[in-house]
Amino acid sequence: MKKFLVFGLVFVISVLGWSFFPLRDNTVAQPIVAYDFLANAASATWTGWIPGSSKAITFQVDNTSFMFSDGMASLVTKGVTLEDGTKHAPALWMVCPGGVTSSGVTGDFYNVYIPYNASLHVIFGLTKGDVGETGIVAGVAFAETDPTKPVLELISETKDYDGTLREATFDLSQWGGKTGGFQLFVRTPHADDADGAVWAYAAIEVNPTPSSPSPSISPLVLHFFIGNTTYFVGTTPKMMDIAPVIVESRTFLPIRYVAEELGAKVDWSQTEKKVTITMGSKKIELWIDQNSASVNGSFVLIDPSNPNVAPFILPPGRTMMPLRFISENLGSLVEWFPPSEARITYPAP
Repeated sequence: MKKFLVFGLVFVISVLGWSFFPLRDNTVAQPIVAYDFLANAASATWTGWIPGSSKAITFQVDNTSFMFSDGMASLVTKGVTLEDGTKHAPALWMVCPGGVTSSGVTGDFYNVYIPYNASLHVIFGLTKGDVGETGIVAGVAFAETDPTKPVLELISETKDYDGTLREATFDLSQWGGKTGGFQLFVRTPHADDADGAVWAYAAIEVNPTPSSPSPSISPLVLHFFIGNTTYFVGTTPKMMDIAPVIVESRTFLPIRYVAEELGAKVDWSQTEKKVTITMGSKKIELWIDQNSASVNGSFVLIDPSNPNVAPFILPPGRTMMPLRFISENLGSLVEWFPPSEARITYPAP
């Protein structure tokens, strides 16, 4: 892992084309966020390392203590102060252990879907410890399968850094439609005390009005992400009014976003607390808080392995339905890609 962190800094910066810009103007319409690294930081695999050894570290929230020996990764919701005195929140704070020849912290984000017309957008600042003159390295790496074996490295190195935030974007269009792994990392080549990086923003964004048509997708593939109101129909980003959730280890969401994309009709009966889904000759009926459903008139358990799986009402009043049961009964293949993606392919191969 250490090897790719130190490889080709000058080459990467000059050839891969990092571009730094002023912070974004919030009055301009923003792209759709397809994947938010800060929001998914708790589910990433975090590791601290020094030469010759590495150790898993626990992701924390609002830990601003420097009392650690293996590195720290923390989501700071109350604000973290950079060297120039400015405070930023929320921010992902990655801090290397101090007092060693070199050290680093990495966070691996697996199975991240990259839509077409997407770009990686980061806003970050570098902090330094007590010594403060040797600088640190921070960046993002990507690989189609394993983020620890990247085909792309985005790296920024600095010395005598003033601590202010900087912004960078990188085109991901050549990986559009693929799923891969990303790694956020920070390292220091010297024995500074508590060198680290602050990520005020790190996300994959999609232009909602692409300049060229997206490639056709056959069969139809839908991508849903836990905790994210953006979903994809093929390669086209769309918005939901509420994000999918995990309950009883199963994915639930307002089923209209699935069924209607597949060509089905969804009806809600307030008096019966019942959802009816019809598609061709198929008719599926589900009742709120009932663990069985009717499929073409025959009652079956929604989840034979877990009798607690049942539709429910999520405050303030959204009907949440089991994704897998309904999608599979409509003839789709449902796949789960940890930590957050549910992928539906219709018709099932």
